[in-house]
Amino acid sequence: MLNKLTCFILISAGLLTGCSSLRTGSSPTNTAITYPAATYTPGELNGETLFDLLAAELAGHQRQYDVSLKNYLKQAELTGDRGIIQRATRIAQFSKDQAGLEQAAKIWIQYYPEDLEPYELLSGLFIHQGKYTQALPYIERALVSDSRQILLLISSAAEKLTIPEAQDLNDALDSQIQLTPKRPELWITKGVIERRLSHPDKALYSFDQSLRYAPDAVPAMLQKADLLKELKRYQEALTILSKLAAQQPDNKQIAVLETQVLYKAGKHSAAVRNSQALIQDFPDDQQLHLYLALLALDYNRLEDSRIILEPLADRDDDTSAHFYLGLIAEQQENQALAIDHYLQVEHGTNILQAYTRVAGLLKGEEHRQRIDQILTTAINKHAELGPSLINLYADWLRSADLKDEAIGQLDNGLTLYPDDITLLYARAMSRPEAELPQAEKEFRFILKQQPDNAMALNALGYTLTIYTDRIMEAHELLTRALQLKPDETAIIDSMGWNLYKQNRIDEALVYLEQAYSAYPDPEVGSHLVAVLVKLDQVERARKIFQELSEKYPGNPFLKDMIQSLKDAK
Repeated sequence: MLNKLTCFILISAGLLTGCSSLRTGSSPTNTAITYPAATYTPGELNGETLFDLLAAELAGHQRQYDVSLKNYLKQAELTGDRGIIQRATRIAQFSKDQAGLEQAAKIWIQYYPEDLEPYELLSGLFIHQGKYTQALPYIERALVSDSRQILLLISSAAEKLTIPEAQDLNDALDSQIQLTPKRPELWITKGVIERRLSHPDKALYSFDQSLRYAPDAVPAMLQKADLLKELKRYQEALTILSKLAAQQPDNKQIAVLETQVLYKAGKHSAAVRNSQALIQDFPDDQQLHLYLALLALDYNRLEDSRIILEPLADRDDDTSAHFYLGLIAEQQENQALAIDHYLQVEHGTNILQAYTRVAGLLKGEEHRQRIDQILTTAINKHAELGPSLINLYADWLRSADLKDEAIGQLDNGLTLYPDDITLLYARAMSRPEAELPQAEKEFRFILKQQPDNAMALNALGYTLTIYTDRIMEAHELLTRALQLKPDETAIIDSMGWNLYKQNRIDEALVYLEQAYSAYPDPEVGSHLVAVLVKLDQVERARKIFQELSEKYPGNPFLKDMIQSLKDAK
């Protein structure tokens, strides 16, 4: 019908164009014209259908695809005509209208449930949107066909699936495999899903089944080799990859995976040779070069990594290689060269980290002038990182025991960025006990803006615990913080100390042992020592004090531990 309809529309369009040039000598009357209600009979045209589709085609010529699609969808629903439904589907695909495509495909299934294409379209659409549960019934129907595209989409989305979603898809694949067990693409997809379900043995069996029916299928061989790498069966993986590399010497994916496995197998020299060959074969793929450099760096091949990185550092549009060259220089104990590289990082995601490493290398008040010049320049140059860089500078000043200067830096930062939560949080944390009312006001402001800010809840709760007798109010704040971040060591420690202040010693011990196990620093240790003394576990308390005093000589919290131990006598 679609061909007849198209002709009809073109003829009608021509007639309309002709009519627009006619002139009559009489004026039109105002007599109302009554049209009969449209009746839709599948396979037949009526006037309203013709008008809607003609308007749709004209709208399409004007690139008004939303109007065109709306009219076609309306008539597809009303007439159930296969040609109109397909035309609506193609317009939705062409205009990338996902809602329209979903509607068109569902109309298609409503009228022609035996057609496979709409199931494939909806499967692909929902997988693309991450709506895997909605995709499942359409996937089950699409799997009946030789729909390799759907299987590829499932495989590519595997890592994003929840375990229940992956299990449902696995069940659907099993059902289809029972019907058509010799389809290798079903087996490889099942293998990918089994990996997501953490079933390596079942995944390996699935890849072997895929290769049984398609022995030279590269995707299945690559999946099997990658799984063998994960299982630390490196030699078996290398046997597969060596065979593949001989068959397809220009295949980048094969060569990269082989390089990864060689490193993991401890064959570093062979991995470096592979990397050099890849760089020679793909001289313009600078992302690949960077990846290979970082791979070498991961395995402490510093010089091999440096050789790859240095040409990349010459780029004006991407200075990220300098960050990794800085790391190499730092590991080689060349501090001056490391700083020089870090200060050349002006692009990418490592700018803040580069300045952080510079600040770490220039510890001590003797570097005050230089760090001031470096970080002041950075703050002016990288406005988007301003608050983070100001916080970095304040941290450096505190580490140099320049607490007043650190507070001044944060005050200046808040003048520039008055609503920045990170600066406000740092400023509140920096306030001494005498300024508790102002610190509390700042924490309350943060919590008004971000009620679920667990760290602000913890900071206020801990501050109230150590400086006031509002212990129960603090306990409520810490309870909320712990609900939001139950594994956060700082919050666990705060709750333990709050329970100690409530004289709930046994409960406090549980929290403080957990905190100290995760983060054995002097502050947490001082809390644990106090609780152990209360419980008459003095020898254990002394042992913790001894360990921490050797590791952190001069730390102020050691004095608290000494006092707790004196109280035990």
